[in-house]
Amino acid sequence: MGARRWVLVVGVAVGLLAVGGGAGFFAGRLSAPDSSPAIRPAWPGEKVQHADAARYGNMMLRPIGLTCGMHWVSGTHAEWEARGQYCRLGVVVNNVDTAFHDLDTGAQRLVDATGKSYAPSFDAMRIRRQPDVMTIGAHDAVALDIWFDVPNDTQIVAARLKGDDDPSGIDPVANTPRPPGGVPVPLSL
Repeated sequence: MGARRWVLVVGVAVGLLAVGGGAGFFAGRLSAPDSSPAIRPAWPGEKVQHADAARYGNMMLRPIGLTCGMHWVSGTHAEWEARGQYCRLGVVVNNVDTAFHDLDTGAQRLVDATGKSYAPSFDAMRIRRQPDVMTIGAHDAVALDIWFDVPNDTQIVAARLKGDDDPSGIDPVANTPRPPGGVPVPLSL
């Protein structure tokens, strides 16, 4: 009789867990918001950017923050001193297509007042665990930080932002111009 009772108790417990877990799952799904998540808050000391989004290929890219004057970058496994100063550019990227597309973070550039452009810092990107290439799903958006190492006396005035060069996608996007070097977007510090 003890074994039958044990089986009955375990069976009831498993049944209650299954029903409770299922109810919690469906309650969460039914109450989930149907709007996009909020954009990340500004980092301490970050200059919030108000530039319009730039369209390149199947993506819309919008700078949301810029911080310069940092001389060290640190992460979970390393810290590194800048050759000049680090600038961190926060960007929101929207894939406007019905298929996934890749964003190459290494193709983004900061531009100084003299027109010289700067590529992302490989070391800082690795230390902050930011991707080289990111696949963005259909109609998805991501916010990420791109790190640059620029000379100390540099005044950053713009970014040149590039989406994907994939010619596939919805017709209006396939015909979107792809300026060499990316779309210029003004920045303020």
